[in-house]
Amino acid sequence: MRRPTRNAASKTLSPAERRCVAERAAYRGSTDHKDRRSWLGLPTSGVRLAAGRKTTICPLVTNADRARATGWVRQAITAGQYRFVDGDRDFPKHVWLRDSDGQVRYGRCLNRARGEYKGWPIDEEERREIFR
Repeated sequence: MRRPTRNAASKTLSPAERRCVAERAAYRGSTDHKDRRSWLGLPTSGVRLAAGRKTTICPLVTNADRARATGWVRQAITAGQYRFVDGDRDFPKHVWLRDSDGQVRYGRCLNRARGEYKGWPIDEEERREIFR
């Protein structure tokens, strides 16, 4: 049985507000999606998955990778490619961006107070599942 989804809150930011939020957002990452040492330390032993779910291993492990991913998060917010959900304040729960290679990257806010995100590449089927 599928979990009920929360309705997206109707929150629209002006371009100036989006830039302000984006400047404060950052990519933190998650050891759950790493298979080798990164700025976060060692990966979590055994990837934790909900029943029937799959995970994507994130290849970003260097500080340069982290800076590039922070750029993606900020670019997505600035471009208005985000979705707020009930309870969000300054930072949207979901962000997404199609990069220059055509890969869709999805990010989820881990810390609403500091605007820290984790993210990973997704395919079109996963994108439709997340944003229906």
